[in-house]
Amino acid sequence: MPLEREAIKRHDAGASPLDDFEADNVSIEIILHPKAARREDVANLLKDLGYRPCEHLWDWPKGSLNFHWFESNDYLSYDGVEATVYKPSSDEHGLGACEWALHTRTRSSASPADKNHQDGTIHAARAKFGGNFYNDWHGKNRYTRREPDGRDAVSRGIYIAYETISQHIRDVRYAAPSPTANLEKLAGTKLESLAEVDPMRVLYNALVPFAVASLENFFSRCFKILLHYDAKAQEKIRRQNKKVDFEDVIAIKNGTRTIEDIIADWYSFQNIASIHRAFSEWFGIDFWTIIRKRKKLGNKIAILEDRLN
Repeated sequence: MPLEREAIKRHDAGASPLDDFEADNVSIEIILHPKAARREDVANLLKDLGYRPCEHLWDWPKGSLNFHWFESNDYLSYDGVEATVYKPSSDEHGLGACEWALHTRTRSSASPADKNHQDGTIHAARAKFGGNFYNDWHGKNRYTRREPDGRDAVSRGIYIAYETISQHIRDVRYAAPSPTANLEKLAGTKLESLAEVDPMRVLYNALVPFAVASLENFFSRCFKILLHYDAKAQEKIRRQNKKVDFEDVIAIKNGTRTIEDIIADWYSFQNIASIHRAFSEWFGIDFWTIIRKRKKLGNKIAILEDRLN
């Protein structure tokens, strides 16, 4: 994070260096040097706060303990909070000497709940063990001021689904090689069929069903998220009299499937007509109207339905 570090250097460590900047889309690191705390004491506090032990990619000093917090209920977390108890080799921020320090980090894509929990972790640790901390965006002993989360559970769930599927599509584009130059020139000519068997790309045809499956997964996930939180849909579920396979009953009991999973299986999300039927029957959403809108793509006007098909 060189830009973040440079921004901090331009300000006095005791002041809030970015008071005019709401750090919503940045990675935030907060380091606490407790006055007196054993490694096990800090680790036990983290466990009490819901952190779980984990591995870490960073090369931490020998004896360090790594943890991660993530709240999946109501899609509160996007990335969670990383925490490490480690033996510091220096005191570059003037926090005071300590035997074991606490390092916490939220990523740039963290949710408000993630960053609030990061602040709460430092607050709880400082209240119990004393000491000083350094916030790499706001300076010494300055917490990250957070705005309330403007999204509800449905919004957060669909946002996570969108970001996940968008990344899958980007991965497909990244993995597919550029076409052979000479064959690409044949597109739109009588010899276009030769361009369609470009050996540089034929081997990657398996990526196409992957991309289609990603889109199917997006609509399926959105359907199940809405189904779980929509009060009218939940009432409709209670009135259902369809039979459920015994295998599914056991899966629900074991927590490997949900009622929403089973209802989603009644529809095909690879088919636009079926997607429309699912969202219309359960939420009164006219999917046809949404995707039959015209949208400008470059210099052309396209109908979303045609693009999706």
